[in-house]
Amino acid sequence: MTKKVLFLTLFLFAALSLGFGGLEAQAAPASQCVRDVNGNGVGDVADIMATASDLDCYVYLPVVVANWHWPWSTPTPTSTPTSSPQEMPPLYFIYAIHTHVHGDWYPYTDPSLTELDTTVANNMLAAIQGIADVLDRHGAKGTWEVVYGTSKGLCTYQGEDHIFRQLQARGHEIAVHAHRNEDIAPAFHNLQDDCGITPTTTSGFMAEAAQAGIEGAQQVVSQAIAQAVELGMSVGTSNFSPAGNRNPFGPLCHDQLGVGNDMWAQTGNLMFPWRPDYQHENICADNPQGDLVLVDHVSVTWMARPGGGMPDVLTDADFERLKQKFDAALAYMEQNRPQRVAVWGFVTHLTEYAVGNQGENPPDPAALAALDRFLDYVDTKVAEGRVIYATASEVARLAFPGEGGSTPTPTSTGEASPTPSPTATPTSTATPTPTPTCTPPGCLAPTLQTPHEVERLPNGHTLITDGGPHPGRGEGGQALTPHPRRLR
Repeated sequence: MTKKVLFLTLFLFAALSLGFGGLEAQAAPASQCVRDVNGNGVGDVADIMATASDLDCYVYLPVVVANWHWPWSTPTPTSTPTSSPQEMPPLYFIYAIHTHVHGDWYPYTDPSLTELDTTVANNMLAAIQGIADVLDRHGAKGTWEVVYGTSKGLCTYQGEDHIFRQLQARGHEIAVHAHRNEDIAPAFHNLQDDCGITPTTTSGFMAEAAQAGIEGAQQVVSQAIAQAVELGMSVGTSNFSPAGNRNPFGPLCHDQLGVGNDMWAQTGNLMFPWRPDYQHENICADNPQGDLVLVDHVSVTWMARPGGGMPDVLTDADFERLKQKFDAALAYMEQNRPQRVAVWGFVTHLTEYAVGNQGENPPDPAALAALDRFLDYVDTKVAEGRVIYATASEVARLAFPGEGGSTPTPTSTGEASPTPSPTATPTSTATPTPTPTCTPPGCLAPTLQTPHEVERLPNGHTLITDGGPHPGRGEGGQALTPHPRRLR
C-alpha cells in the first residue's frame, strides 16, 4: 500500500470516528490523546488509531494526523481543545523575520556573490543569534525567511554546523524570501544546496505585486505561487491586508480575501489562512484544491514613525503600537470564538535590531530588550491558554491537514527538517461560505491616478507609494514620508 493510500485510509478512519460527535464528551487532556503510543519517536498508524478510538480524544485528530511521518516533538501539548463554541479557541502566534539587510546579496560585497565581507557576516550572525535567543527564552518560534545571498553566504562561511541548521534544531523554521519572482528559485536552491535545508515556506510576494499594479498584481503573485509549488513549497506568508490601500489586493478583492477575513482593520492581518486560487489568477478566493496555504501577518507599517519614516532600531514605543493590534486579535477571538484555526503575527527585518542598514554594526541590546519585553506580555496570554506560539508551516498544517498545508515529506538526505510541535488546540471547522470573486473588468474599476512606486529604503524596507513627488527627503534622497496611494 502506498503512503498516499495509507494516509487516505487513516484520514477516512479519523473522519468516521468524528461521526460519533453527536455523543457529548468532555475533551481529555492533550497528554492522554496526543502521544507517541508505541514509543518509536515518529507519528504513525498506531498513534492515529489510538486517538481515533477514544471518544474523549477525537477533537485532537487533526493534530495527530498532521504529525504523520514527523518526529514527535517535546513536550507534548498541554492545552485542552474546545469542543464547544462557547469556549474560546486559541490564537496562533507567528513571527516572520526577513533575514537580510539592505541588499539581497549581503554578506557578499556585490550581487556576483564572489567576495564575502566577514564583518557583515559576523554582524548578521550576531543579530540572528540575538533574536533567536530572545525567542527561545519565551518558547516562541521564528519563521526565518532568507534571501539568496544570506543563505549562501552564511552557510558557506560557517560550514556544516551553520546558524540555520542550529535554528532548525531549536524548533524554528527556515523559509525562502524573495523580492522578485526571478529570485525565488535561487533562494530555494541556495538553502537546499549550500545549507542542506529544503524549505516548505516562501514569502516576499508584495514587492513585485506593487510594481505590477492593479492590472498585473494577480498575475505576478499567481506566478510566484506557481513557482513555489513547482519547487515543492506549500506555505506562503505575506501581508495582504487591504487596510489603507497599502497594496493592490484591497481594490482587486473588494477587501475580501479568503473566507471570513473581516477583522483586518483592527488586527492588521487576515487571521484565517486560505488557499489562493492562483491557478485561475484569483488570489482573493479560497480554492479547496489549492496547493499552497497563505498565512497572513501584520505589515511593517507598525514600525512607521508618526511623522513618517522608519526606525533605525526598535523601541518599546514601537512594540506598544504592535501590542494594540495583538490585543485587537485577542478581542476578536473573545467576541467571535471562531471554530477555525486563527493566526496573528508580525514581521521585521534584521536591520531593525542594529544601527545602520548594511550589516555594519552588531545588534543593539536595547532593541533586543524591547522585543523581550513585548514577548513578556504575549507570555501572559500563553499562560492563560489563549495563545500558542507556532511557525507558519505549523499553522498551515493545522488549518488544512492533508491539503495545501499538509505535512511535507522529510527529505532523504538526512538533513534536519523543521520539526512540527503540535501544541494546537484543534477545533471543528465550520463550512465556509463562498468568497466573492472578482473578475475583470470589474476588478480594474479602481485605478491609481498616478503610477505607484516601489522603493527599497536604506534600512531594507520596501516602501510603496503613489509615485508622485516626495515632499520629505533626508540626506542621500532617503524617503522620509510615505505617500498614501490615491484611488479614483
